[in-house]
Amino acid sequence: MKLLIVDRDGVVSRDPDGRAARAEDWHCVPGSAAALSRLVHGGWRVAMMADRGPLARGTTDMSGLLAMHGRLLDEIGRAGGRVDAVLFVPAPDAPGRTPDAAGSIEETLSRMQASPESTVVVADDAADLEPAHATGCRTMLVLSGRGREAFRAGRLPPGTVVRVDLAAIAAELAP
Repeated sequence: MKLLIVDRDGVVSRDPDGRAARAEDWHCVPGSAAALSRLVHGGWRVAMMADRGPLARGTTDMSGLLAMHGRLLDEIGRAGGRVDAVLFVPAPDAPGRTPDAAGSIEETLSRMQASPESTVVVADDAADLEPAHATGCRTMLVLSGRGREAFRAGRLPPGTVVRVDLAAIAAELAP
């Protein structure tokens, strides 16, 4: 089974830092909902990786975060896509983030019966790709969100593929 784990902030959501505090402020990056639809119809299962930053910063509570996700999932659904699971990982600046996030990825692989070799993780930041690399998943950086900054910094995991956005990845993975 092919599994795509896509980062929420900056890849699916226009809010690259996850700082929006109200559900109505959350919108998909232009083209990302259609890209997820293409991937789903191309045989991929999709999980969305979401850090706990808004909770850690106190900008929202769990019901607010679920409402934000609901808004994104509705937009994806209207485009014909689907997200099969949402996995929560520690905020990017949390101590011990890589091993904790890698554990969340491994749990998702197990729940969805996917192997690391058949899984692609797409993010806009090296901090989101490092745990994926640690679990043996393929890593892809998009230049949306903070992706250009991450690319310029040059600290990407070995073998990371760089594409302009999620639509370019969808065209490649689900031609």
